[in-house]
Amino acid sequence: MKAVIFDMDGVIIDSEFVYIDFFKRVLEDFDVEISEEDLISLAGLSQQKTDEFLESKLHRKPEEVYDLMKNYIDADKIDYSSLVMDGFYPLLKELKRKNFKLALASSSPKNTIKLVLKELNIEDEFDVVISGEDFVESKPNPEIYTKTCKILGVRPQDAIAIEDSDYGIESAKHAGLTVIARREDRFNFKQDKADFIVDNLQDIKLILEKFEKEKNGVYKIRRKSKEFVKAMFFIDKETFNDDLDDCDIYCLYRNDKMKSAIIKKYDKIVYEKVESDLDLKLILEEIENKEIDEIR
Repeated sequence: MKAVIFDMDGVIIDSEFVYIDFFKRVLEDFDVEISEEDLISLAGLSQQKTDEFLESKLHRKPEEVYDLMKNYIDADKIDYSSLVMDGFYPLLKELKRKNFKLALASSSPKNTIKLVLKELNIEDEFDVVISGEDFVESKPNPEIYTKTCKILGVRPQDAIAIEDSDYGIESAKHAGLTVIARREDRFNFKQDKADFIVDNLQDIKLILEKFEKEKNGVYKIRRKSKEFVKAMFFIDKETFNDDLDDCDIYCLYRNDKMKSAIIKKYDKIVYEKVESDLDLKLILEEIENKEIDEIR
């Protein structure tokens, strides 16, 4: 893994309930009654989705709501430094020490992101900072993660996204990233699509250590290696029983387990056993990019 991309609200800062409280006070000013369930559903929504919600409930332009909400925020200033999630600073320090490329990809408006980074004194810690405002559709559309990886100069499969909400997890997964979710039980988020779920951000260091020890990605298998023997058991001998002379074997691993394999002879695929078309595409891209480690 080469890069880690953070969401902001619900990952770096525990801000969702603060925003919900402001929305509740604004709605009361408009004499609008709204259920607690509807209020909680605002957590994790993109700016666009929040705008649609407000228009459907209030039949007013979102700008009117935000103007009033801004008055409350200005009068009752949010202390973002008091909302920092446990384990964030130690994790950030560890990621910097290990020279990971770092990015922030949040659905929040640019001015909010800028304010939070300034108050937390982490303005210079990220190589890339992107807001959902920069896109026609923010999360769950994967474009925000695809674009962030492109700017960082890494492939999605070489990046980790740290998320909490349904939309964020879906966005990162569809972009092809490994997703670590910070456990969140207050907003009815469905986090089962995440690759890992942690209770504390510091636990992510253990996952990164696990990645360092395990094989993840595409490898070329050298003959007479232990993995070559495993590959021979993995390959269906009834489908492929040719001589392996002049053949190259490429295997895709996930969490140290062989998941897919292809055999090429003179640059032509003569055998494939893959879990999905996406796996096959990934193997071929790695071969083309010549970024494959060889297992000896």
